[in-house]
Amino acid sequence: METTRVDICYRPLRIGWAICAGDSDAFRQAVQMSYALWGGRFNPIVIVDYEDEADRLIDLFRVDLVFPIGDSETVKKFPKRFPYLINPFFSEPLFVGRADERKHAQVLDIHNALVHFRDTPQWKTIKDKGVRIYEWQADDALADVFLVQFGGYPSTKEVGIDYVGMVVEAAEATESAIEPDAAIPSDTLDHPTIAYLSRLGLERHYSVQAGWDWPGFFVGDATNLDDLVCHWNLRASDIPLWFVDPDRITRYTDVIPAWEKLMRETIAHRHEWKRHVAIWSRRENIKEVRGLFGDGQLTFCSLSIHSWNGHNLRPPMMHFDQVSTLGVSGHESGKPKVSFALNDKPFCGDVWFHTQHLIASISFIGGLYGDEHYTLHPPFIPDLNEFYARTMHFRPDRLRIESERVGLVIDAADSDAFLYVLPVADLIERVFDLAGFSAKLSRSGLIIRQLIAQLGGLYGADVFRIPGVRRLLKTHGPMTAFTKRGALQLIGAKDPENPDAKFEDPFGRKLEANSVFSGLVEKGLYRIGRELTCPNCRMASWISLDAVKQQVICELCGHEYDATRQLVNGEWHYRRSGVLGTERNAQGAIPVALTLQQLRANRHGLHQDIYSPSLDLTPKEGTGLPKCEIDFVWMIARPYPQKTVIILGECKDQGFVKLQEFEKDIDHLRRVADAFPPKCFETFVLIAKLSPFSSGEIECAKTLNDKYRSRAILLTARELEPHFMYQRTKAEFKIEEYASTPEDMAAATVTIYFKEQPSVTG
Repeated sequence: METTRVDICYRPLRIGWAICAGDSDAFRQAVQMSYALWGGRFNPIVIVDYEDEADRLIDLFRVDLVFPIGDSETVKKFPKRFPYLINPFFSEPLFVGRADERKHAQVLDIHNALVHFRDTPQWKTIKDKGVRIYEWQADDALADVFLVQFGGYPSTKEVGIDYVGMVVEAAEATESAIEPDAAIPSDTLDHPTIAYLSRLGLERHYSVQAGWDWPGFFVGDATNLDDLVCHWNLRASDIPLWFVDPDRITRYTDVIPAWEKLMRETIAHRHEWKRHVAIWSRRENIKEVRGLFGDGQLTFCSLSIHSWNGHNLRPPMMHFDQVSTLGVSGHESGKPKVSFALNDKPFCGDVWFHTQHLIASISFIGGLYGDEHYTLHPPFIPDLNEFYARTMHFRPDRLRIESERVGLVIDAADSDAFLYVLPVADLIERVFDLAGFSAKLSRSGLIIRQLIAQLGGLYGADVFRIPGVRRLLKTHGPMTAFTKRGALQLIGAKDPENPDAKFEDPFGRKLEANSVFSGLVEKGLYRIGRELTCPNCRMASWISLDAVKQQVICELCGHEYDATRQLVNGEWHYRRSGVLGTERNAQGAIPVALTLQQLRANRHGLHQDIYSPSLDLTPKEGTGLPKCEIDFVWMIARPYPQKTVIILGECKDQGFVKLQEFEKDIDHLRRVADAFPPKCFETFVLIAKLSPFSSGEIECAKTLNDKYRSRAILLTARELEPHFMYQRTKAEFKIEEYASTPEDMAAATVTIYFKEQPSVTG
């Protein structure tokens, strides 16, 4: 048994409430249900009539479940737009139980929070501040604003649980009324409320970097549902905001200066450029309300559908706490598996709460080192939730992929959990399925995979950086025997096509041809033997060291003869072995293995990258995509909001390539790259060639780029042989020698091949 460190962040399920435009009752129900749930204030509300914005919000908030509210068929059908967000509950209602018994929430609720914090110093502090439950008249123009700001619970009749009674009993809360048309008292900011209790104990997790998050005020119309929903979603993004209606500004006389003062104190520790109070609004002329907020420095944030694109606003992952435990690695039914305890729970795990669900957000440190066929770090592709769940767990509804993490749906009383390790081949297959292809490892891919395994992994392929090693492989085919002397001459000789290349390792240290050749033999690329001539048929044959004897039977004519004198006077001969010795077409595997090795070397330690050698791609019926083969695919799992990167590779050995064939390869690669959904993927096309590119090839590759996107990457032996990709190239062009991202490589390609660039002199 091996162990691996498992980091667990417990977090609430994030529910996306789906409502219809103009349905204020559904909005109020969504707000009340949210406040009944622990962490529910971070649940977004989406208006299904605005399809584009609704889709953006579901993606932006990375919701775990879409829950419709209302009787409209449009609302009821909306969750079907997201088939990868499978309801993890046995029954659809959030509150379950028979009519004659107390009901239970299926999601972690405020009852759990009250029990968990009951005897803690933190709870005593909250009680000392005086928890208040605010009330107001239903016909108050600011009633919905108060519901969002102060909070409220669904009725006991509606959900079967008396949440108000719980809070009054546990917190000794008092009820306070807000009179119609009266100014909002500034002391409302001094007391914990229902809205405050919903976020109790929750903090931002570092896995999602903050976007726009200036606290302050939201300016809108208190009777406009779109404004109310927008305000709610900003607060669900963990941005503290007070809703201000300019038409009722007299009611904010006391609360505006008090809230602004509180917000400035809250952000005093931030960097100077983020130390501003903000005015948020959907209005076009937002600065017209400047006079309502005093003379302090303000930031104006104008909102539109584009604000929810993931580049501006970025809701954080809110979590209770992070704990570490040791996972035990083993096998079950032939599949690698990691089991771990769900300990140190920052919530109440009593059996009473077994119906309440939450997410155990998991990341792994250690384990699987050197195993490139499995991964514990799947890329953030929510569309593959069900595939991840079926492959890594067993229930298709119990897993949510997260940014650099795996979210496992658990119930509060669970004591342990497990995940199967994800096979890379299965992941690659499903990723290409999203692009409209059936992907299968090709014959060439099998050869490359076996070659890499024979070398001990991709880092072992660095031996192919040496031109003399590639020359040795090309000079002597699978059935040709040669002497060590001849091998050393080929390995150590100057490269006639690159006379400036030095015989050194990637780090600049001088190499010894003898040690290089010994390494090739040690890794099994060559076998030791003798070439013996039969006195009967006069033909020479190679015999491996393991089979050499003084009395030899000729494998060509069957004659037995004494080989003693030949063994005494001769020298050892070597011949290819392993996949290079059995496959006549294995030479094409060398540039692929070399390119993959260079990618691994230049991205070492940066990300959990995944790759596959050569694949046969068969398009799905009706897609119009080409049937083709690609030499490799390299996948980079990036943190949200960045997309998963796909690098499609084509590798050429030295020698002449017909331009028509090159153009055909580029066309196929372009069409495959364009087939990947841009919502989830960013694609690049890498063409590696062990000889220089012709002008026609460069012009053809240039067509992969457009005005707003550079995705073509061209590499030659000049970039593939040194340790740092552009270590030699920088002597000719104004570029850095390091390139750890595909964007770096694509930019370098533009500089080297696609635009006029004066050479570096001196």
